[in-house]
Amino acid sequence: MSRRETLRLAVPLCEELDEICDHFRGCGFEIPDLSMPNLHDVGDPLECGYSFEIFRLDPHDVGTYVEHAISHLGVMSTDLLRETQSQVWRPYTFPFGQYPMVLAAPRGESFASLSSQPQVRIATPYPRLAREVFAQRGMSVEVVDVTNSYTACLLGLADAFVDRLVDPTPMFEHDFRVLEVLEYRRLKLVVNRALGSRRRIAIQQLVKSLTEHQPEAPTPVEIPYEVTDEFAPGPYLHWDNGSEGEVVG
Repeated sequence: MSRRETLRLAVPLCEELDEICDHFRGCGFEIPDLSMPNLHDVGDPLECGYSFEIFRLDPHDVGTYVEHAISHLGVMSTDLLRETQSQVWRPYTFPFGQYPMVLAAPRGESFASLSSQPQVRIATPYPRLAREVFAQRGMSVEVVDVTNSYTACLLGLADAFVDRLVDPTPMFEHDFRVLEVLEYRRLKLVVNRALGSRRRIAIQQLVKSLTEHQPEAPTPVEIPYEVTDEFAPGPYLHWDNGSEGEVVG
C-alpha cells in the first residue's frame, strides 16, 4: 500500500490513553504496545481502503502535528486546543475525558473578596483560558503559569487557581472550594483541515464506527462549591454531555 493510502493517527500519552486505545480496539483496531514512540501499522481495520499508522505524542503536541499534516488525525483535549490555538476539525467527542474547568480558591474566598484586592494572582497550567476569563470580568489579575496549581496556592504563590477538576478529593483535603465552573474539558478526535475528499470519506467511516462502538460515559465529578456564600450554588453533581463537533466532509 502506498504512502498516499495511509492515514496517520496521533494519540496522546495521557491518563486517558488506555480508554482511547480500548475505544479504537472496539472499532477493530489492533492497537499495539505504545510504550515506544514508533509508528505502528495496524492495517485497514475499517476496510475503507486506507491503512492506519498509529503513534503516541505529548498531549500538547497533537494539534500541531495534525494542523501541519504530519499526522492526518489525532486525539486532543479542548483545554489544550484552546491553549495551543490549533486550527483543526473536531468531528467527534469521546464520552470519557470530560472534566469541569474550574476557578477555585481556599475555602472562605469568593469573587467579592478576590475582586476587592488591588492585585489577584492566579495559578494555572492554562494561562490563555485564565486571562480570557478575567478579562471578560474586567478584573486585574496576574497569571502565573505553573503545573501544580494546588501547591501554588498552598504555599502562597497565588490567591486562587484555574484548572481542570478530575478528582475532588484533593480539593476537600486541602480545604479548597470551587467558585465557578468556567467550561467543560472534552476529548476530541481532531482532523487536518486540508485532507482530500477520499481521506475525508475514510474519516467519516471512522467517526461512524467510533459512534457505534461508544462506551458509556463515566460517573460525573462532584463539584465542591463554596457553600458559605449565600449566592453560591450548593454542592451537586454537574455534568455537561454536549459536544461541539464539526462535520467532516
